[in-house]
Amino acid sequence: MQKNALRAAAVGNEDVPMPQCTDGSVLIANRHSLISAGTEMTAVGSTKKDMVKKALGDPDIRQSVVDMLVQDGVSKTSDRVQYEMTKWTPLGYSGAGIAIEVGANIDGIRVGDRVAYAGQGHAEIIRAAKNLCVPVPDNVTTQEAAFVALGSIAMQAVRRADVQVGDVVAVLGLGLVGQLVSQLLQAAGARVIGTDVMDERLELAQKLGAEICFDARGDVVKNFNSYTDGLGVDCVMICASSGNRAVIEQAVKIARERGRVVAVGQCSLDVPRNEFYMKELDLVISRSYGPGRYDPSYEEHGVDYPIGFVRWTERRNMAEFLRLIASKKVDVKALITHEFALDDAQQGYELLMDRPSECLAVLLRYPDEEPDLRAGSIEIAQPDRVKVVDRTVPNIAVIGCGSFAKQFHLPNLKRSSKANLHTLAASSGQSAKEMGQRFGAQYATTDLDELFANPDIDAVMIFTRDKQHAELSARALRAGKHVFCEKPLATDDDDIEMLREAGAGSDRLCMTGFNRRFAPMLVQAKEVLDRCHGPKIIHFRVNAGGLPKSSWVFDPNHSAGRIVGEACHFVDLFRWLIGAEAVSVSAHSLGSPTAANLLDDVTATLDFADGSLATLIYTAQGSPSIGKERLEAFCDGTAITMDDYRTLSVRGASRIDLKHRAPNKGHDVELEHFFDAISGTATPQITLRDGLQSARLCLAILESARHSAREVNTGQ
Repeated sequence: MQKNALRAAAVGNEDVPMPQCTDGSVLIANRHSLISAGTEMTAVGSTKKDMVKKALGDPDIRQSVVDMLVQDGVSKTSDRVQYEMTKWTPLGYSGAGIAIEVGANIDGIRVGDRVAYAGQGHAEIIRAAKNLCVPVPDNVTTQEAAFVALGSIAMQAVRRADVQVGDVVAVLGLGLVGQLVSQLLQAAGARVIGTDVMDERLELAQKLGAEICFDARGDVVKNFNSYTDGLGVDCVMICASSGNRAVIEQAVKIARERGRVVAVGQCSLDVPRNEFYMKELDLVISRSYGPGRYDPSYEEHGVDYPIGFVRWTERRNMAEFLRLIASKKVDVKALITHEFALDDAQQGYELLMDRPSECLAVLLRYPDEEPDLRAGSIEIAQPDRVKVVDRTVPNIAVIGCGSFAKQFHLPNLKRSSKANLHTLAASSGQSAKEMGQRFGAQYATTDLDELFANPDIDAVMIFTRDKQHAELSARALRAGKHVFCEKPLATDDDDIEMLREAGAGSDRLCMTGFNRRFAPMLVQAKEVLDRCHGPKIIHFRVNAGGLPKSSWVFDPNHSAGRIVGEACHFVDLFRWLIGAEAVSVSAHSLGSPTAANLLDDVTATLDFADGSLATLIYTAQGSPSIGKERLEAFCDGTAITMDDYRTLSVRGASRIDLKHRAPNKGHDVELEHFFDAISGTATPQITLRDGLQSARLCLAILESARHSAREVNTGQ
């Protein structure tokens, strides 16, 4: 599948795996998509600058590079900088095509229907979420429907303007969005006065119904005052993109008292306060397509807003815009100046960059042939390096390539001589191919069925968000693959039971990513504790720091929260250091009762079968200046302290004082051990049972914390 993307100083097409349809989405064979002369050209124009000069001129970038050098060293920093300078930027967000596959939870769309979409880039195949696609009316072409996202942006701006019939409205900037705003204002009964610096756009706006237009290079304020008999306009729509304050100052001068100024384009909001105050103006921001934008529950999970509470959502705006085209209230055909085949997309961008006065709406056209729905995988060319595949070591498939995987696991896998990275899978074909190229994969895919059925793949490494871990691990075990899964392995009792059943029918290893077991300082602490006699007392403090509540970690669709998702590390650590099973748990949470997935301030005490006690403090309340993790352990006259994997101190039967400049949490050794274990050269240190026991104990912590520290028997 071809997808349009931006690299440093160049726009081109990439062959990427096609997306897979989900229950809440529609697969669309694209027919036309619209290049946004504003958003996209800003991105393209930015890459035209010398990347090194741009970086050197930005103090934030300079400081981040220095920080990376100190923390990660020259090699990792060089790799990251090279990636940042060559990574892809997807382009586009508006188009229309034919539905070729429809998810089970989609209403009103069938295979073969014409569908308009928003929020997805220029590509032959689009996966559009339920609330970001709408059917195209019979008398609307795919060329016209391709305007749907830009039209929704314009419509939301008009709704924010709250215009009444007969209001006089100024539209500053008659580019693509400005022309659409002008027409929608007229449809709402307003009188439109436009301004722009291009004569062609002034003429077009008047041809499409604007009452009068003024050259923005002239005396705009004088012209407006004269035309309105000195009253000023009821509303000013700023559709021009400008970094200086001249546009907002102009808007203030032409607005009447108690008028409204609506910022639609990317303009300076350095408001002249005194003038605003004296006229008592309202300043309104219009955000994208309408209510629902940037809300994951609406856009990703298809949760609609009740129409009685939110009349116009982004999807309803999209549908209404197409209705206005169908009823001839809005004319977008007059805005189309050029159309290019997808293979010639570079010409379209060059035209918009170099000769903007000659074009307005530029469309990309896609082939009409039936797409191959099996094209979920592609082979990746690795021109910069030749790696001989060694079939004496296991072939690994990686599912997911988020920030943690990119920072630790994928670089470690790339450096390892004990495994081959055979396939990299992601929900986005672009991410799968880009990360596959970066980390040396042979194949990129979006098709997990094909991945699990591939006999050449020996093991699967799972780096997705938490709620997917158990299902993917169970599928891999049933398919006869070894599994390395980032923690947590399970997020609820159903996950635990599913994995228990999958493991019972498999002779493959399922290892959870409890890397702390491989951290050198904790390995040494374990050796000291193993020489001690009698029960142990262990205290572990996790100064986790706060996260915004908008983080996916608190989204119940993706995660069971920080206790299940991260505290499992330290519960497993207790089991490993003590060498016994916990028999009961008692926990307290800070403050008023909180939903389980939102808890991030908890103390928990675990009683172990051998009489040992372990206490965990997990908090988001602290300061990062004291470090994140601290261990204290006591047994048989011995005391151990470990601070943030930088210092280790032992007193008692032995004396140890260690200091490391950089923390080592064992991620690299953990992966090497997994490869050795599945190759038969090492006994697995972490098994399926360890992952499930840790999950059970974390669920017990949540149960106790939410029931006033009631002791929970773990059944061990």
